[in-house]
Order: sequence, then structure tokens, then C-alpha cells
Amino acid sequence: MSARLRESSAARLLCAPGLQHDQAQAALAASFSVTAMAVPGSLLDEASLPLFGVGETGVQEQAHALADQLTNGLCLSPDRHDHRALLIDHALTQRSAHPLQIAVIGHELARRAGISSFVGICEGEPWIVVRGERQMALVGPGAIAGRPNTQAIRPRCAHQVARAVLTEIRASAPPDSVRRAERLLRVLPGGRCRRS
Repeated sequence: MSARLRESSAARLLCAPGLQHDQAQAALAASFSVTAMAVPGSLLDEASLPLFGVGETGVQEQAHALADQLTNGLCLSPDRHDHRALLIDHALTQRSAHPLQIAVIGHELARRAGISSFVGICEGEPWIVVRGERQMALVGPGAIAGRPNTQAIRPRCAHQVARAVLTEIRASAPPDSVRRAERLLRVLPGGRCRRS
């Protein structure tokens, strides 16, 4: 499949209502990488298996199990310098992931294992937010002391995270990737996520 065709397919998918994070990130990876894995879903499925049953425990236990799987199971290491770390295929295969990808991967692992979560921004940083009925816990590449202020957490839909990834690529990638990011940014819906 040619680069233009991969980009065109990604553009169509990125406009879709009800877009899931793994779908959006797989589309971005395929449009930027000739060697992108066909679907990161199978690797995410396999990596989520140790988390099955954890959804029956408390929020803090869920957060700890998720953090352990990201750090020790997948061996993800935060990387803000290499633009390739913004792509899910690179993150999953090279273990070097931008914090946005760590948040997406963590949310997808949690979702597959029945743990209630979402990708959120708190104090300017991307996090996986594990939520229960009365409590939330943040999981990510850093730590925030104490319980998060629910007013400070901003959920991010798959379109918004894709926009953030493309904006980062536009700021740090080689010229050909910058042009591709700009074209894809123009097709993304603005504002909040459209639901089907």
C-alpha cells in the first residue's frame, strides 16, 4: 500500500464518530511508518491478560496493577525526544513511548481487562485515569502527590489525543512527516468527540 493510500485511509478513519484510541493510533502509525504492524490490537490484547480479574479490586489496586504492567510487563520508558515514540507501533515494539502513547496504551489495556478508565490531562500531562464510583487514581510516567482534584482532570477522546500526537509530530519530525501531520490535522474534527 502506498504512503498516499495509507494516509487517505487514516484520514477517513480519523473522521469517524465513536473512534477508539487504539484505532486512531493504529491509523496514525500506519500513515507514518512503512513497517507499522498491521494492528497493534493483538499485542494490546496479549499485554492485557495479566490484568484480567483486577477490575474486581479497588481503584488503587487497579492503578497499581496497571502501572506494574506498563512498567514491568511492557517495559515502557517515557521518551519525549524521538518523534517515533509518538507512534503506537514504535512504542509497543521499541519500548520507548511518548507519555501520550503511554496513556493510550494504559487505557487500552485497562479497557480490555474491564477496568474503568479514560485518557486524561492533569496539570498539563497525559495520564490514564482509573475511576471507581467515589475515587480516581492517575497512572502515568510521573507522580502527582495526593488524590487528584477531579476538577483538574480533563478527559481526552481519541480525536483529541490524535490531534495532540499530530501536533507533536508537526513540531519535531522530518519535513515529509510534518507535511503529512498537517494534512491529517486538517481532517480531524474539532472540539469534543463526536459520538455515533
